[in-house]
Parts: sequence; structure tokens; C-alpha cells
Amino acid sequence: MLGIFAHPDDETLCAGGTFAKYASAGAEVRVISLTKGDAGQIRDAGAATRATLAAVREKELDAAGKELGLTETRCLDHPDGGLSDIDGETLVRLASELLSEIDPDVVITFGPDGFSGHPDHIAVGAAVTTACYEMQSATPIRLFHCHLPRSRMLLRDRLAEWVVELTSRFKGTKDFVRALSVFSRETTSLGYAADFVNVEWFPAGSYLIEQGEAATTMYFLLSGRVEIRREGGDGRVRVVDRSGPGEFIGEVGIATGRPRNAHVVAVDDVTSLTFLASEPVPVFGRGEQPGLLRTRSLPSGDQIDARVSTCIDVSAFVGHKIRATAAHRSQYPIDPGMFPDPILREMFGVEYFIQVLPEPELDTSLFDE
Repeated sequence: MLGIFAHPDDETLCAGGTFAKYASAGAEVRVISLTKGDAGQIRDAGAATRATLAAVREKELDAAGKELGLTETRCLDHPDGGLSDIDGETLVRLASELLSEIDPDVVITFGPDGFSGHPDHIAVGAAVTTACYEMQSATPIRLFHCHLPRSRMLLRDRLAEWVVELTSRFKGTKDFVRALSVFSRETTSLGYAADFVNVEWFPAGSYLIEQGEAATTMYFLLSGRVEIRREGGDGRVRVVDRSGPGEFIGEVGIATGRPRNAHVVAVDDVTSLTFLASEPVPVFGRGEQPGLLRTRSLPSGDQIDARVSTCIDVSAFVGHKIRATAAHRSQYPIDPGMFPDPILREMFGVEYFIQVLPEPELDTSLFDE
């Protein structure tokens, strides 16, 4: 099995569970990134600098490969952010050379949507697909495009249920605050969850929540303190609790479906990670990309491309995927053990693919005879 992608970490996000599953069953699984990811963000200043990022991300890919059980990982040195500017024939020739060298039975790469719309992804997927078609007559290859469904799951609801079920009051560490900020915004941006996640600022003395309003938003405090104030029928207000950084606000109403039973007022200037249900959008994740022409709904309510042919249950390998994600520390500074396993399994327990080669046979009959 061979995965050809644009950047270190693409392999884990797109097909990490599938790679781990087949590697554990004895398959030789190799991953090649055409760039070293040196134009990427640096989300942990202690992990890399701009000058060292390429070398760091190459080592991170190797570490992620060990978590997934890969036979080999390799970073080439093409320009990150510039793959779409390379002549198409040059990229196809490169892909053909890699396929001839490794001679895989199965190839996984990006489809026309680039998984997240990134131009580098789209360029790589197109080149690998063309190379597979050109080599198909001499060397049969099973080619799959990785696909990201549009999830209907609300991370807000799952986190609320988790916090409410805990036997003690939850207060996250500084590492948890940073990890949740990265994790929530990336997963919702890519479409693993349907929330709208934003960072909001509330000046001292302002309301985050008003008593009696519908419970539609949950907050995770990043900085500053708030007071929980309950207003009686006579108009008198009393302070019943206080909360600060690392604590969730509004989770009870979200988990139970009841209106807010108290005001939440900023004592200091407050910064909050805010979770709000949002309407589905017609495209996935980041970047410009064409919308899907046709989708179908899963029992969960998730929307998938109607061409999806392959669904891989990787629920037993979600831990491998999360540990591999954490190995890409410059991009994902998270502790794999921080997040509840049921939430991770629901979000990442299935991976979807569109089979491109061999091409499915055309059904020429309208009715069974």
C-alpha cells in the first residue's frame, strides 16, 4: 500500500486509521510526502522555528509513521505551497517514477477536492491519478481517493455530555486549553464536526449568558474570570459560583436541553472558545474547491459524496491515529490522552474512500431479468 500526499500530516488526517489497520495485518505500507511542509503554521513555538520547520516536520512524519506501523516514510523536497505551480507533466512523471519504484497493489491519494481544498493537495491527487491511469495496462493498480464526509456531529454536545457526567468539577490545565483550542478548530474546519468554533472577547461587566435564554452556545474559558449569578422572582441577584480559565460554561443547558438557569457575567476581560451549532456549508474545510454535485446521507445524518465506494472501520485504530497526529507536534500540540475516547471514536472511527481504479463496470440494464 502506498500513500502519496503533499505534506507531512496529510497521511494521518486522510487515512491514518486505514494505514494502521492494514499495517497491523501485515501489509507493507509506505507514505511519501512531496514536500517537507516548511510553509506550514507553527502552533508550538517550542517545537520548531521557521528555519528548522522543514527538518522538524520530516522527523515528525517518521515519528507518526512509527505510531501507525508504516514500513517507510519519505519526504521529498518540492516547494510547499508551490506544487500547483509545477508543470503538470513534471508531477505526473514524478508520480510515475514513484509507482514504478515501489510497485504498490493499492494507492491512496487526494481526489479532485483535495480533501480540504488545498491547491497542493489537488495538484498531487491529479498527478498521481493520471500516472495510475497511464500505468494501468502494464501494472494493474487499485487507486483510491480519500474522502472526508460532512459530519452532523456537534462537538459542543459531546463535550457538554462528558463534562456533566464527570463526578468532579472539570478544570483543564494550560496544555488542555491549548490542545482543545487547536483540536476543536481543526476538526470543525475540516468537517469532522458541525460546530462553528470561534474565539470571542467579552469586556468586564458584560454578559456571556443571560438567565432564561435558550441553551444554544457553550463556552470554554481561555482567560479571565466570570461570576454565575442567579436572579430570583423578586429581581434580587446573588452570586452562586465563579469560574476561570480551563472551565466550561453553559454545558448543563446544552446537555439537558433546559433554558439557562443563571446569568454568566465577566468579572475581568474574558477570552472564550465558543461552540455554536452552525448550518452545513456546501464545501469542506479550508480553501477554494468545487462543491459536490451529488451526496447521500448516512444513518448518522452525515453527508458523503455519492461516489464513495469504500468504508473502512478503523475504530480499533483511532488511538494510533490520534498518537500519530500528536507526533506532528509543530502542527498539533496535543496530548493523545486528553480527549474522551467515545468522542474520538465517533469522530474518527470510520474512513471513506472513492475507488477510482479499476473503474466500476457500467450497468447497462434498467431491470433485472
